[in-house]
Amino acid sequence: MDIKEIDSFFDYKPIYDEDPQFIVDDIIYVASKYLAIEKLELIQKAYDFAKSAHAWEKRLSWEPYLIHPLKATQFLMEIKPDISSIQACIMHDIIEDTSISYEEIKEEFGNEVADLCEWLVKVSKIKYKWEDRHLETLKKTFLAMAKDLRVIFIKLADRIHNIQTLQYHPNIEKRIKIAEETLKIYVPVAKRLWLYHYQLYLENWSFMVLQPDEFDRILNYLKKYFGEWEKYTERWIKLITNMLKKEGISDFEVKWRIKSPYRVYEKLEKKYNTSDLSSVMDFIAYRVITKSVWDCYMVLWIIHKNYTPLIKKIKDYIAVPKFNWYKSIHTTILWMFRFPVEIQIRTYEMDDVAEFGVAAHFAYSEKNASVSVSQQQSQWIKRLQRIVDAYKSSDEKELFKDELNIEVLQKWIFIYTPGWDVIELPGWATVLDFAFNVHSEIWLKFKNALVNREIKPISYVPNNGDIIHINVFKNKYSANKHWLEFLHTPTAKTQLMRYLRSQDKKERLDKSIHDFNKILKDFWLANYDSDKDKIVKFFDRHEIERRLLLAFEKKDSYWNIIKVVYPEVFASRERSRTQKNKIEKHETKKPDYIPVVVDNNKFINCTICAECKPNIWDKIISKSSKYGIKIHTMNCKALRTVSFVNLLEAHWDWEKAQEYNFLLKIKMLDKYMWILDIMSAYSQLNFPISQMTTKNSEDWTSILIIQSIISNPAKIWYLLKDLKNYTGSIDILRKKIE
Repeated sequence: MDIKEIDSFFDYKPIYDEDPQFIVDDIIYVASKYLAIEKLELIQKAYDFAKSAHAWEKRLSWEPYLIHPLKATQFLMEIKPDISSIQACIMHDIIEDTSISYEEIKEEFGNEVADLCEWLVKVSKIKYKWEDRHLETLKKTFLAMAKDLRVIFIKLADRIHNIQTLQYHPNIEKRIKIAEETLKIYVPVAKRLWLYHYQLYLENWSFMVLQPDEFDRILNYLKKYFGEWEKYTERWIKLITNMLKKEGISDFEVKWRIKSPYRVYEKLEKKYNTSDLSSVMDFIAYRVITKSVWDCYMVLWIIHKNYTPLIKKIKDYIAVPKFNWYKSIHTTILWMFRFPVEIQIRTYEMDDVAEFGVAAHFAYSEKNASVSVSQQQSQWIKRLQRIVDAYKSSDEKELFKDELNIEVLQKWIFIYTPGWDVIELPGWATVLDFAFNVHSEIWLKFKNALVNREIKPISYVPNNGDIIHINVFKNKYSANKHWLEFLHTPTAKTQLMRYLRSQDKKERLDKSIHDFNKILKDFWLANYDSDKDKIVKFFDRHEIERRLLLAFEKKDSYWNIIKVVYPEVFASRERSRTQKNKIEKHETKKPDYIPVVVDNNKFINCTICAECKPNIWDKIISKSSKYGIKIHTMNCKALRTVSFVNLLEAHWDWEKAQEYNFLLKIKMLDKYMWILDIMSAYSQLNFPISQMTTKNSEDWTSILIIQSIISNPAKIWYLLKDLKNYTGSIDILRKKIE
């Protein structure tokens, strides 16, 4: 693609008054170079049929609708399609947009053309339940691809002209969405099929729509420095041609190309990480195409004989082909121009594959309509056939998507919201990452995720094309620190950490205010932030909250705040303190070492419960309080009323860490309604379930008994806290840890 081709592609002028027959004549002329004469009449027949069908239809550009399929067919002609593909492309919108049926096309043009037209309709517009629509579109697309790649060739040509005329769409947001979809879906498909020219069209036009300023900057640079480059390249082509002929090389061709704007941008972003255009060294590249592999290596030797190569830039993809079977020799030489120049050397067959990919093997000749593909390509096509044949059943969608993810878009996945907005995520992201990408009110109140109508745990990793709906709690925020292990995108982790810090600050501030109010109450002063409070009027809000937090952390004193606002109260307190008798000081005896491990740490200052007095053969647990940590046996009476949040795992230091049995007995009004919510609460806390049973009661309720084995007893508190949200519908009858 040179500067003239770039300008020609982007300078699209609608056709209003001219007869579209001149486009048909051009298509017939190109087809005449490789198709039999009798087949050319069938092109005209398809055009006349389409002209009658589309009649007076208009596009958004106000040109006759018939122009679109003809322009798409012109792009299709670049890969030398067979006559059925040409006819199907000219008529590809007839079944979808007009009253003409499949049977009518079949009667006029035969089964093959009618099938191609019908498959194109299925690829473009599948009528399924809305949750499955995108998945089924992908599935049908690749089913059609595996059955007949020509469907994809036509679909890509159709998209090229659609995006070429995208400027005439009145909705800017719609234009951006179409360009993004093209860059993220159609470009990878074209790349996977190695349709180089199609890929260039799609990615450069999408680039122009999405980043017009950057596109203009790069294009203007190319025009400024390489706009008149043809005269230099023609001179060098003659020079290299004479050089190769002198060395005995015959039957070869020399071409050149200039790097497209999007490829320049991609190189600046991904390789050089800069916006400086002068850092790109391979704006110009030349290609020598020969008749044999032997000649390729001879050409390489001749070029290196006459010019200095950059050793690290020599790449032999003939000896070691790329994963997509691309074969060529690349070398970069000096002294031809003032900058290094890349030269690609390959055979005619290699050049066809490099330019047209899989399509190079699907060109139908006049005499032979059979398809010729390499063994590797044949295996890949058969693999696609196996995938779609094996997973046609709607019950096996997950398996189909797993396989599909291997074939296309491996590093990124594209997920849909119920409103059909696309969310792009790394391939290893979870449904929780998805929630963070939607809206803060979604992830803050996350309850569970419905993936294609099926409820999934918080750790579930979605696949390409999934439709995800996030269920939320109505009146509570559920975000917590345990979510960090289920988040994999940096932005989501940052958002959660920021939220946790703000919540932690609020919790500490509330506790500080509670302690502060106790002191104020003792001295008959108004509560903080009440109507009669002088403190909030005296200090700036930010400053007083900062000082209250410092006082809570023992880095400041509440009395220092009172001293500023109520100096007389502070003075009275100080006088009282000086009148008190001296308090007798007692030395605290250091406790003996107790051989226990609490929460993976050895505590010197923990004590033994005086009531249960655990022995070394007893199973133990520890309780945390403001008085320190105390060790108990599992059946100690002191544990009957203690909050689970204060319990810590404990074991004798010669034993392994303890695991505790936890039994929860729940009475439910509606077993089927609440059991999923209860399981979701267990799942969010990564709370294992070892056994679960249910039974019906005489009062039409259900009893659910869940047994778990846990290593962190404090997590029970979070579970019970979550289950309190269902008060009125479930009743916790018993909770016991053993």
